[in-house]
Amino acid sequence: MFKKAIPLIINYGRKCLGFLLFIICGIAIYKEAISNKNWAAFGVEIQQQLLQTTFIYWVILLLLMGLNFMLEALKWKRVVEKNNPINFLKSLRSVFVGQAFAFFTPNRIGEYVGRTMFLETGNKAKGVAQMAWTSYAQLLVTIIIGTVALFWNSPFFAWLKWVSPLIALFAIIIFFYDRQWKGWLAVLNKLQIPTRSKIILLLLSFLRYGVFTFQYAWAAKMLGMDIPFWVLGSSIAVLFLFLSILPTISISELVVRGQLLLLILAPWYPNEGMIIVLSSLIWVVNFLIPAIIGTCLLLGFRLKQ
Repeated sequence: MFKKAIPLIINYGRKCLGFLLFIICGIAIYKEAISNKNWAAFGVEIQQQLLQTTFIYWVILLLLMGLNFMLEALKWKRVVEKNNPINFLKSLRSVFVGQAFAFFTPNRIGEYVGRTMFLETGNKAKGVAQMAWTSYAQLLVTIIIGTVALFWNSPFFAWLKWVSPLIALFAIIIFFYDRQWKGWLAVLNKLQIPTRSKIILLLLSFLRYGVFTFQYAWAAKMLGMDIPFWVLGSSIAVLFLFLSILPTISISELVVRGQLLLLILAPWYPNEGMIIVLSSLIWVVNFLIPAIIGTCLLLGFRLKQ
């Protein structure tokens, strides 16, 4: 009888794990996001401006968020499908759950945990390495476009405009390096992916970067901010470049992102409060809402053997 009870207890425990993770992520989101000082400082201004925005603007902004994560799901599906065949919906679900864990972990490392939950047992470690390729492709695009933008918009650390091209070149060489490693690094050969897959990841990353940029432009239009697109685009590129370097967690990005964007855009746009509102709005759409969606999806999660 005791032997029969053990499987039932284990099975019940697996079903409850999703609810437990939901509680943990939910508390973290509420504690950090809802009580953040930025909301207290700019809450009234945000409320007044956004209440004037028509419904269709919100729909398009949320559709852009969905497109953003669908592109990331395609990247994730591409790198894991050889060893872990998954359909698009499962890939999208794992991306959202990854966002829930990334929300309160340093440098978004929790995203690896969230995504690999949906992989088969025995392939999780390799899944972590494969996800590194998707992150690296996005980072490479950020470095390349950020390097170009630094020559037009470099409000501080002007020397970076001469150093960043070397970093970009080195990053490209490492990304497309396809020779066999020797010696103690030979284990890395098992983590290599085909060059064709790397090119597809890079193209999807460029598309996702374009969605990011257009989100900012659309949000600025919603807020009635009259900023030339080339100014906003180059500023966002510099912002993304610095965010990729700074060690932060998603919740702290609300503050860091706002202060950086304020520093970069201030010479071009005088309303500092509205710049913070723009940054906060994008943070809510791209980080807070996906984290909440991922947290809700954890309710249906069941731990595999």
